[in-house]
Amino acid sequence: MEIERFINPIAQENTYLLKGETSCIVIDPGSDPKAVIDAISSSGLVLIAILLSHAHFDHIMGLSALKQHFPDALIYLHEAEKTWPKAPEYNASRLLLGKDVLAPDADCFYKIGLSLDLGEFHFKVLETPGHSIGGVSLVFDTSQLVFTGDALFYEAIGRWDLPTGNYEQLRHSIETQLFTLPEHYQIFPGHGSSSSIGHEIHFNPFFRR
Repeated sequence: MEIERFINPIAQENTYLLKGETSCIVIDPGSDPKAVIDAISSSGLVLIAILLSHAHFDHIMGLSALKQHFPDALIYLHEAEKTWPKAPEYNASRLLLGKDVLAPDADCFYKIGLSLDLGEFHFKVLETPGHSIGGVSLVFDTSQLVFTGDALFYEAIGRWDLPTGNYEQLRHSIETQLFTLPEHYQIFPGHGSSSSIGHEIHFNPFFRR
């Protein structure tokens, strides 16, 4: 699996394009969907799914454009946030951006804790709420990596002061769901640079003992 990262201008949010042999997946399409659309189109791959780690505005701003270009790609989201793409008061666009961001509804909801097979891609979904109530992390065991959304960053954690955020819940999610993964697993977060589970266990200041 090849991973291409796009850093979006709004909030410096990371969008990831996962490429297989014949198909691809997008994780968290942000404010520059054209770059992602161009990359998919030039690759000749079929976009089969759009995976959302959660539904804050900076992670869903590219949904409309992607769905318009690739209508058969299914959008996946945690059911707890099923109304958020069309709810600016929850996706935080009205509060942080000063305007309403509206996006298409999800086509499918994750089955938490279970493995999911989408074409060439096999992964499991972990519940990691605390930044938002429906936050998830996506674990690709074959590639030994995890996409952590806005739960865990390089030597930091997600903010917890937005609607449904909770500091203790966020710490618990990270300690019980992410820090139980093998330490060599790479982390690909929703913002900032990549890391590893081991590095965060030993050096993240929110967990130093």
